[in-house]
Formats: sequence, C-alpha cells, structure tokens
Amino acid sequence: MRVLVWLTEGTWEAAVDAARDLAQGRDAEVVLLHVDDAATADAWRSGPAGLLGRGTPAAVDTPLRDAATRLLEDAQARLGLPSSADSRSPHGHERVETVVVDACRDADVLVCSRDGDRPGPHSLAPPTRFVVDHAPCDVVLVWARG
Repeated sequence: MRVLVWLTEGTWEAAVDAARDLAQGRDAEVVLLHVDDAATADAWRSGPAGLLGRGTPAAVDTPLRDAATRLLEDAQARLGLPSSADSRSPHGHERVETVVVDACRDADVLVCSRDGDRPGPHSLAPPTRFVVDHAPCDVVLVWARG
C-alpha cells in the first residue's frame, strides 16, 4: 500500500499522525508530499526584490526551499516510520491542487487535513476541496488538532 501524505503549513501534524496510524503494522510505503504555494513564493520573491533591488532568484528561493526541507524533516521525525520526501513546485500557471492530484496517481490512499475554521462547507479551503473531489485514490481526511 502506498500512502501519500499531503503536508500543508498549520495542519501537517494531524495528517502525519493519521498516516502513522494507517501505516503502522502494514507493509506500507509512506511518501510525505509538500507543494510550494505559488502565491507565497511570489510574495516572498517580490518583498526582497522591492526592498533590496532585484536580487538573484536563487538567493530569494533559498529560504523557501529551506522551510520546505525543515517541514519534511519534522514530518519524517514525527511519523517515526520509514518514509520518503517529495517536494514539488507548481510550474507556470499550474496550481497546488493539480500538483497534488497528479502526485496521487501512484498512491493507494491520500492523507490530508481539513484546513477550514469550522464544520460544514467551509471546513475545506478551495484547493483541498479540489483535491478531495479529484484524487484518483482513496482519501483520508482528518481534522487538524488545535
């Protein structure tokens, strides 16, 4: 069984805990997935460029890559099971949700967290709703613990 865990800032811990419960004691391959949010990346790039001049893309992107690496390392430590890390970035006009759905093509199950602030239709942000509706595998959707 291949378990894909979509890690998003603010809710990743609940997804990792659910994946651990699902995979423990099974012959499961766990893949931790982080997808850069294009809006966050664009804002990060425009801030230093506006304040410090143009700068170099590598110098601006390094903190984003470092943050993604730390998140994946923290998730692997919390999982406590063998896993692999997959960090992706949308290309061009590609959206985060389409990158996640594409990553699901090789998975048997996707584990992700609700990211809304209340029960009901607003318990999922639009990207998460898209993934839940279009994932080509089973989806385990958990509440983030606050």
